[in-house]
Amino acid sequence: MGTEVTSAAARQKPAQDELIARFARLMRSQYGARLYLFGSRARGTASSDSDYDIIAVSHAFAGQRRLGRAPDRYKLWREAGGWGISLDLHCYSPEEFRAELAGLGYIGMAKRRGELIRTLIGRQRSADTGQSR
Repeated sequence: MGTEVTSAAARQKPAQDELIARFARLMRSQYGARLYLFGSRARGTASSDSDYDIIAVSHAFAGQRRLGRAPDRYKLWREAGGWGISLDLHCYSPEEFRAELAGLGYIGMAKRRGELIRTLIGRQRSADTGQSR
């Protein structure tokens, strides 16, 4: 089963692609989550000490307190190979994510600037936004 990081993949380093792919597989397995990359890593302007700004979208997060979602995120991040690399993970239900995309906050702005990168595992397509990013 292949993994593809779409859109700005040409600007990403192979090691970064592999880290994101491994984390995406773990989050998919644990929460059924789809991942999106945004921020400097998605723009291709990250420095060596930049964090990874990632959004996880899953039905499993619906009805949970925002701070209680994916409590094992750092364990999974380290397991994926992110030891010593900063992670900023935002967890949303599909409904919350659609609302954020339509809004004026950082996620909506990232989408409008084309900086919201969908991480695909295999041949899945986006049911959350209607896009194949």
